[in-house]
Amino acid sequence: MRYLAGAGILAILAVAYAISDDAVSAQAGSSAAAARFATNPAFTPPPSTYTPPKTSWGDPDLTGTYDFMTFIRMERPAEFAGKAVLTEAELEEYRKRYELNQDACGVGTRANEDCSAEEAAAVGAYNEFWDTRKWVKDLRTSLIVDPDNGRMPPLVPAAQQRLDAFRKGRAFPRVINSWTDFPTVSRCISEQTPNGPQMYNSGTMIVQSPGWVMLIRERLDTRYIALDRRTHIDDRVRLWHGHSVGRWEGSTLVVDTTNFNDRQIMGGVGSTIPAGIPLQNMHLVEQFVPIGPNMIHYYATIEDPAVWTRPWTFMLPWQKDPEYVIYEYACVEGNLSIENSLRGARLQEQREAELAKLRSRDHLTMSLIGRTAAAVRARIGEPRDASNLRWTYMTASGNPLYVFFENDVVKLVQPNDLDLAQVVGGRR
Repeated sequence: MRYLAGAGILAILAVAYAISDDAVSAQAGSSAAAARFATNPAFTPPPSTYTPPKTSWGDPDLTGTYDFMTFIRMERPAEFAGKAVLTEAELEEYRKRYELNQDACGVGTRANEDCSAEEAAAVGAYNEFWDTRKWVKDLRTSLIVDPDNGRMPPLVPAAQQRLDAFRKGRAFPRVINSWTDFPTVSRCISEQTPNGPQMYNSGTMIVQSPGWVMLIRERLDTRYIALDRRTHIDDRVRLWHGHSVGRWEGSTLVVDTTNFNDRQIMGGVGSTIPAGIPLQNMHLVEQFVPIGPNMIHYYATIEDPAVWTRPWTFMLPWQKDPEYVIYEYACVEGNLSIENSLRGARLQEQREAELAKLRSRDHLTMSLIGRTAAAVRARIGEPRDASNLRWTYMTASGNPLYVFFENDVVKLVQPNDLDLAQVVGGRR
């Protein structure tokens, strides 16, 4: 029933989409993008020996719901430099050490990692206790397959300067001034295309009808892709997921996309392009290569001469999962959390203004910043717990005080405006 309903909706939308698309295309398709689409993509996947069944109208049948859960990182870790594939034993050991969404840096399974004070102070996110994943087996050390080193190519100098400035403006302590400081996925608007691994809601349904393919993501987005080799729309028209046109090359679905907007620069969950890199001039070529009745190798080649020195390609295995049910993505908590974050930032500014009026702050926990461990002990006594970079004290209110060290001196305290007299058992 779900497939029939999806196909019916697609057939109706295809008519409306085709009419509006043709009208916009009539303005003036991007000749440069059309020229790129006429050529082969920068990366040629290994040939597949599998031939999928055909739809009733003769196209390769890729319909189904797929998932792409993986803990393999986009870029190859330094520890695997020059090593593209792991053994089964190496993969299991790697999974135990670097599985996604585990403990925060410096805690639990990551207790022995080198962390900055800011990383140690981060509260982390959901860990695997909250999730049930079906990992897609992958022995590779990176999702990136081109360049051969499994790393993104270098940025051109101007792009590197822009990225450095972007990151500097968002360095700790970060000031949140607007809803635009949050990724669009956090704002319940959209995720990036191409989509990458994420903790949950990663299912994607492929629905086909004559001349069209529809990609339905569980989280937020649906793409409608014409297969008639039309030219791209006018370069002045910019869309959340760009303008996609597709074609079949044997059993491989090839989708060429341009005309992205610049509004997903903040990255976020499921992003493949790092935060701070604009998408609006990106040229994306996706290749859906069926390699078995339940598996697609999804290749995404990304090109932007104004950002990278060369195109690069990653491959994400898509596993068909007949048990996966795509639900409505009712994204409301993101809207609430953004409102609360903005309110908290304004309250923090108000508190900082009050502290600025004080003649002395020596009685507050912020006065510990810059002190050595010995000086902290002399001031407030022994910590209740000392693990890695963090010392933990308790306060009269029953809440903890955290003291974070870096290079053997205090770098951060949380909270930083607490009266030291409130530290239980401590000395003023």
